[in-house]
Order: sequence, then structure tokens, then C-alpha cells
Amino acid sequence: MTKYVTKNKGKFKFQPWNCSKRVSQLYTDFYTTPDYLRNFKKLNAVRGEFTVKDTMDRTFLRVKSIDLNRRTLPLYKRLDDKNMQLKNNV
Repeated sequence: MTKYVTKNKGKFKFQPWNCSKRVSQLYTDFYTTPDYLRNFKKLNAVRGEFTVKDTMDRTFLRVKSIDLNRRTLPLYKRLDDKNMQLKNNV
């Protein structure tokens, strides 16, 4: 099966599983930088945090719950602008 699926030269611009094409193409990298997250901490908008660990007790995922309100919404503008560019180029 793998040989059949990989024999063509096609490339995916999105994850072909669990989401629609449009959702998978959304740009989310701004969320992952420490500088970006510091802005939410300055606004006291981080409401919760948890980590997910593997079987060797190593953290591989950190999830933060962040308020979405008038103060935090402007921090998403950069992300919205990037996604609008992607939407218009598709």
C-alpha cells in the first residue's frame, strides 16, 4: 500500500488527515514562540497550563489556555494577516 501511495510526485500543502484542507493550511507558527506567549503573560491572560508526557516521562507538549477578549484579540492580528495572505494565494 505504501508503495502505491508514494509512487507519484504529488505534494500535500496540508495534513491529509483529521481536518479539512482549509483548516490544515492555517498558519499557526506565531503561537509557538516564547516572545508571543510572553505578551499574553504580560496581560495576565494565561488561565491554565498543562503538559503531556511520553512513556519515558519526557514533556512533548505544553498547552496553555488563553483568554480571548478585547485586550488579547489584537495579538492575533499578525496571525490573521498571514492567514489572509494564504487564503488569497490559494
